[in-house]
Amino acid sequence: MMLEKLRNKRVAFVGDSIGRNQWESLLCMLSSEIPDENSIYEVNGSPITKHKGFLVFLFKDYNCTVEYYRAPFLVLQSRPPVGSNQKVRTTLKLDQMDWSSMKWRYADLLILNTGHWWNYEKTIRGGNYFQEGPEVKMDMSVETAYHKSIETVVNWIRSNLVSRKTRVFFRTFAPVHFRGGSWRNGGTCHMESLPELGSSLVPAQTWAQFKIVADILSAYSNKSHMGLDVLNITYMTLPRKDGHSSLYYQGPEAGPAPLHRQDCSHWCLPGVPDAWNELLYALVLKQDEIQTRNSFDEGDFIAQN
Repeated sequence: MMLEKLRNKRVAFVGDSIGRNQWESLLCMLSSEIPDENSIYEVNGSPITKHKGFLVFLFKDYNCTVEYYRAPFLVLQSRPPVGSNQKVRTTLKLDQMDWSSMKWRYADLLILNTGHWWNYEKTIRGGNYFQEGPEVKMDMSVETAYHKSIETVVNWIRSNLVSRKTRVFFRTFAPVHFRGGSWRNGGTCHMESLPELGSSLVPAQTWAQFKIVADILSAYSNKSHMGLDVLNITYMTLPRKDGHSSLYYQGPEAGPAPLHRQDCSHWCLPGVPDAWNELLYALVLKQDEIQTRNSFDEGDFIAQN
């Protein structure tokens, strides 16, 4: 039972709204095992609605918290330096972690994700440029900035978490499945009822971001043990064009959205993110088994000497 594994522990999801999707999934999965719903509550009394902060749910009987922190870029979004170009409304400081990192750096299980906001529309088009040190890089591409941000995340993990109890998981990019357009111009998925065996609906951006993350994590893991596991859900999620909330993301009271305003990024629950959390639990069990085996090996070595 996963809750028993999480007794007296903090689980923190950090990232964009797809990360929140996974957090909500785990909340539902864990709470289904609890007969007394009053023993599960948000510690600050905050409602579980969309907002720009963080939520911490306590499972009282297990003294376990399952937390979500909104940090869609993982690095720090801030005001531009004085004297910046008039185009610059905000900057992403590629060499600094998000301000909320002080809140989740001591979690026992830390699940990070980023990617869906790393595109032209969410950055440069909206006046959100990239900054290194005091300098705003007006000509830096989104791909280069994303690469630098992932390096910052990895270096932060190595500097702050390797010697501590925190287990870190980086979840890879979850594909979107818009047909006939994108989220801005009428892309749809509401008629999808079966998975797809090919990849025709998946934009090239998915693979570009996946390669950036894979290359960086592979390079660092070859140098030393970072205390980081990759939760690789990209390929397993690829066929699931049938799993998105499509017209129904506004909830049952609001009814279906207009056909040109579909959500083919986020996922229905129960649904695809449940499988991600099952994979997460399998990785936790695997780590526990390795630690147990290593402790036995150490004990045998000491006894023999």
